[in-house]
Amino acid sequence: MINRRSFLKATGALAGASLLPSFAYASVFASEKGKYPPIGLQTYTLNFLFNAKDANTADVLKQIAAMGIKELETATGSPDGLYYGYKPSAFARMAEDHGLKWIGNHYQGLPRKAVSQGTGNRRINLRDDLQQIVDDSAAGGCSWIICSSSAIANTDEIKRTTEIFAKAGELSAGGKMKFAYHNHQSEFTKIDGVSAYDYVLGQTDKNQVFMELDLAWATEANMDPVEMFKQYPGRFPLWHVKDIDPATKRPCPVGKGKVDFKRIFANSSLSSVQHTFIEQDGAKTIEDPSYSVKWIQANLV
Repeated sequence: MINRRSFLKATGALAGASLLPSFAYASVFASEKGKYPPIGLQTYTLNFLFNAKDANTADVLKQIAAMGIKELETATGSPDGLYYGYKPSAFARMAEDHGLKWIGNHYQGLPRKAVSQGTGNRRINLRDDLQQIVDDSAAGGCSWIICSSSAIANTDEIKRTTEIFAKAGELSAGGKMKFAYHNHQSEFTKIDGVSAYDYVLGQTDKNQVFMELDLAWATEANMDPVEMFKQYPGRFPLWHVKDIDPATKRPCPVGKGKVDFKRIFANSSLSSVQHTFIEQDGAKTIEDPSYSVKWIQANLV
């Protein structure tokens, strides 16, 4: 159990923790051209298609595959175990029929009070539904369980979130999967002298709890992804390849914003990255992620 004393001491403990070796496998990235993993997509980018009144999941998957996408990360799931209207095994088969591999799904961690007290359409979450999440992910052939966000507004929430993550990492490993935490910007804000980002990585098993690094939100929070790789080597096996428009501060197609992808990709071996997913919050047309795929193919792979 994590107590307040350990939280306040975490800053000193983190320096030593960051020197420890991590993740057993090496990155499939290499510095030479042509050695990057398949381009993936976080399907949240196309929610306007998946959630349309006349939505056809198979047709959307066909459009995704036509862009050159090979791997999927989803952001769906409900208490009744449906993913875009399908049970996990059925959704996985549908994806495979279009040449797509389902890598993992986003789930909420510790619900925020406003969300947990709401009514209707309860979101599945790691605090209340962890075993179901593990079972669903295994049924879908997923290799990763990912937390999309968690309540971290104060010391108590950060402690509780970290405890949930430790359990999620343990159960994921038991199901021959792995667990990762996706960042936004708030993870880097210090509370009682320690950020949630540092606390989670410093207080959990380096072989069971990883980060899915959102390159755009980390950059927007004035974090340097390459320095992050150096501080916690091997802890970033998943990336969100997202760009930020410097004027609007909102996500934009990859290559049109301020994220220094070429430098980040050139140092990718430090992170042990295995999967990269294009994501663009607020995309209005499929041409946005399509542009991102083309830019990556022309400039990075």
